[in-house]
Amino acid sequence: MHDATHRLLAALRMRQLELISTLADAGNMRAAGQRLHLSTAAVSKGLREVEALFGTAIFHRLPRGVVTTAAGDLIVQRARVLLGEVAQLADELAAHGMPADQGMRLGAPPFIAWTLVPRLLRDLAAHGGLPPVRIVEGRLADMCQKLEAGDLDVLVTMNTPSELGGLRPDGFVIEQIGVEEWTVVCAPKHPLAADRRRRHAWRSLRDEAWILPPRPTNARMMVEQVMLQHGLAPIVPRIESTNAITNLQLAEQALGVTLAARCVIEDRLRRGTLVEIGMEDLPAPVPIAMVYRFSGAHRGGVSALREAAQRLRSAATPPEASPSSSTRKFSARKSRA
Repeated sequence: MHDATHRLLAALRMRQLELISTLADAGNMRAAGQRLHLSTAAVSKGLREVEALFGTAIFHRLPRGVVTTAAGDLIVQRARVLLGEVAQLADELAAHGMPADQGMRLGAPPFIAWTLVPRLLRDLAAHGGLPPVRIVEGRLADMCQKLEAGDLDVLVTMNTPSELGGLRPDGFVIEQIGVEEWTVVCAPKHPLAADRRRRHAWRSLRDEAWILPPRPTNARMMVEQVMLQHGLAPIVPRIESTNAITNLQLAEQALGVTLAARCVIEDRLRRGTLVEIGMEDLPAPVPIAMVYRFSGAHRGGVSALREAAQRLRSAATPPEASPSSSTRKFSARKSRA
């Protein structure tokens, strides 16, 4: 760490971050002081102290209030992230004290937590079986570690080597509860949206401006795999973002094309903010799975969630086309975690 970092770590306090975040929201020192139960003079003094720590002006002082400087925009943004992390930590610590038999701890990557998990919980509630639930979102590697350590009861995610390949299988069940299709989308005003009946070859999209997550995320690996299958070099995205929603918002601004799971874009397709690009072939659908301990298969929350998943799958698949549920039971030995 360099000297400036040491100085901030030694002197910066969370209360100071709260002050600049509140001041940015309020727009003037009097209103900020009222929210923080401080005098206007105390807010002004506190701001000077924070600006001295950062060595730059965070706000322009104007006759009718304050507005962030260019550096202030960055500082306030990062302050809010840190404050949010502290609030989340407090919530997680409070939830950590909840007895395991009084709630279900459910892990999922963000796009599954935004789309499938609400549907599962809504179904549980409709059938009178919704227990207290603590949802944990994050990277799959972290989720698998939490599952192995016993900090999660069940994980809902894509079942691919890149997603679950790092899970140590001892004592776990991977049960398929659905499949997710992929599609390539762009904004309605993007040139590729002009002829929606046309079927595009991947070669024709090779040099398009792509918006993709970084390696080794599943969507990125899917695109690279299909390019290799067509004898094409990997894509160098114009924009990379780890957040699926951010990627879709960028695509809506006609900044490029992106590959997305259909469950994430259904609402945008209905509203017309994104359109599908017809492709000659797309990556194969990916199984969606529930992962839980063999020993916990009959726990109330996990058992009810499995039943909800089965109901949703049955409702989405015509009976004559409904495949049998795929369940893989690994060794029932106790996990090494």
